[in-house]
Amino acid sequence: MAQGTFIVIEGTDGSGKGTQFQLLKERLEQGGYDVAAFDFPQYEQPSSYFVRKYLNGEFGTIDEVGPYTASLFYALDRYEAAPRIREALNAGKVVISNRFTGSSMGHQGTKFSSAEERRGFFIWLDNLEFEMLRIPRPTMSFVLRVPADVAQSLVDKKEARSYTDKKRDLHEADLTHLERAVAVYDDLTQLFPKDFQRIDCVRDQQLMSIDTVQELIWQKVRPMLPEPHGPARAKAPEAPVPEALQNPYLGYTAEGHLGVTAAGHEFLTQAVTNPTGNVYAFTDKLSPRVIAAVMDRLGSRGDDVRLIMLDEFATAQASDALLAEANTPQHIMFEGASNLLAKKLERGRRATYVEQSPLAIRYDQKDVNGNYKYYVPDHLPVTVKARYCADMDEIFTQYAAMVQSLTGYLAGVSSTPKAEQNAAWQTALRDQACDVLRPVLPVAAKMAVGVRAAGQPLEDLVTRLLADELPEARKAGEQLLAEQRKLNPAFLKDAAALSASTTYRAQASRQLTALAEKYLPANHATEAAPVQLTDIWPRNELELVPDMLYTAAGLPLADLRREVSSWPYNRKLEVFEAYVGERQTRQHTPGRALEKAHYSWDLLTDYRVFQDLQRHQMVDDLEWQQLTPRYGYEVPRLVEDAGLTDQYEACFDRSLAIYSALQQAGYPLEAQYATLLGHRLRWKLTYNAREAFCLHEQYLRPGSDPACRTVVRHMHQRLAEAHPLLAEAMQFAGPDQNS
Repeated sequence: MAQGTFIVIEGTDGSGKGTQFQLLKERLEQGGYDVAAFDFPQYEQPSSYFVRKYLNGEFGTIDEVGPYTASLFYALDRYEAAPRIREALNAGKVVISNRFTGSSMGHQGTKFSSAEERRGFFIWLDNLEFEMLRIPRPTMSFVLRVPADVAQSLVDKKEARSYTDKKRDLHEADLTHLERAVAVYDDLTQLFPKDFQRIDCVRDQQLMSIDTVQELIWQKVRPMLPEPHGPARAKAPEAPVPEALQNPYLGYTAEGHLGVTAAGHEFLTQAVTNPTGNVYAFTDKLSPRVIAAVMDRLGSRGDDVRLIMLDEFATAQASDALLAEANTPQHIMFEGASNLLAKKLERGRRATYVEQSPLAIRYDQKDVNGNYKYYVPDHLPVTVKARYCADMDEIFTQYAAMVQSLTGYLAGVSSTPKAEQNAAWQTALRDQACDVLRPVLPVAAKMAVGVRAAGQPLEDLVTRLLADELPEARKAGEQLLAEQRKLNPAFLKDAAALSASTTYRAQASRQLTALAEKYLPANHATEAAPVQLTDIWPRNELELVPDMLYTAAGLPLADLRREVSSWPYNRKLEVFEAYVGERQTRQHTPGRALEKAHYSWDLLTDYRVFQDLQRHQMVDDLEWQQLTPRYGYEVPRLVEDAGLTDQYEACFDRSLAIYSALQQAGYPLEAQYATLLGHRLRWKLTYNAREAFCLHEQYLRPGSDPACRTVVRHMHQRLAEAHPLLAEAMQFAGPDQNS
């Protein structure tokens, strides 16, 4: 077993690895440590023959030489040095290396567009070098992080190298490669924090001094070192600690361990609820954004989170650079979005969304510019746009008149005593009228949508919008990307990767649409039922019994299934009922075994029902077809009672006229703006039995939205026909709603 310590300095080309490697070697030797130093690739050794030819471009470009092939060149070079590294470690020496396996992971990892494929490559290379070739594994690799543009400018200041006659080698010459390498190294420190630790060499957008970076490295290396073999050598007096590293909250113990000072403990008593215990919460001493950034550093540092907070965030309330890189949730507002764009924004499952209530927006009144609140596609030809606006204005005018008439009708039939007919009563009547008449509002009606997302969900939102065929969505994606880069200049900075992602999504969508048009009839007419249960699993709900027993049993699931398969019905029922338990409220939801059962639905509902049910983000497979007025609509009873049927239907007639005109003009996507919220649309979704408890009981309770209640009642009836035990367990759906 190796007794020494093996430290590696990693980073992109131009990050200062060589300089920091040499300074660390000198510092260790001055401290009395027996040091064995290695520098990879070993350009002066025959073992680097293939590496030199590769970097000189003799085998082709970066993309022409695959990651697995190139990695073999470097691995064999390290294999040649492995016996000397092992011998030094067994002798208790401190082995330091300028680059090692992490360099292959960082540079060759850029050749993968899929994060999953890249991680598979990391694991393959780890097994190749440390298991198959038995190359010694480093104690820790420290990754010096420098942005690619800064790193390349530093490369140009290097002296000539023996392995190439060019100013920049194959990797150094490609700025895109360097940018990707920075991102891959970040990925390494996140995925494997026990093997790779990141050291930021840029703070507040300024490259830190060589001494400052060396001090950062030394602070992390020192606790890993064995006892020195000899006395410390005479050396020049210690330089003062750089100002960037002065931290009154942290200090080193006599044993070399990083510890909290009295001032640091005082800070922690204000920043967390328990400065020493294992369970604690953050107070409002730090802002939510700083707290989120602290939590984000968990992936790249193995310290107590409170130490991370004191080390990197406490003194300056978090540097701009660290906050910009943190996976911190962002709150984004989309003002003036059409209802069509709103549904596209809310398509992702891993973000949260807030919409303006339709009752809060006075669609019956014009804005400060004298316009009704609807979206106008600015790319429409002048004549088409004029027709679009004239018809939209007429629909909104009819809506405003109907709101006034229906409010008067409701006041006339109200049983509220005259003495109580105050301003609040008038507002309530108007709100009721607006709610009843909401179906005549076009999908073009504008609203504000708030989105809270971080990291990958935010990137997914941008790429989804940029790849969308609808111009309004693409414009929103471009604006979102621009605003995010104001907060984080590195956000989706890899233009090639962003372009590839959006192109992939757009091409797949176009090809699918083309095939649908080629092979399927263009017929919107349907005789299908509005609520169809298309798929259900399992067919027999008692097949869930083995999964219900799993946590209480000591058997593999396959054995449980065999055992339960021979049980009589009553015994299975006993387990089923025990698992569901005695529910006292609808918040008492049975366990996660029910998540295995799934129900798939094909629905034909009005748009407002779709809007409400879409908000259940735990559902799966939620997709919808293009909006069209051809599936029809219904007239609310109150509209008929108030004598407004003709005006109501006139809005739908005009909607069909606008829709047809836009289609004939060659704008089928934009024609969707003309559909009304009362028009039916076809959509589908899938959810599990546990989610069915939440969804069905929420919408089948007294006081829920009548339109949603009608649809969910039909869904509950279909579910009860297939799984009567589960339907019966949904006791808070209410027997009066189920009939």
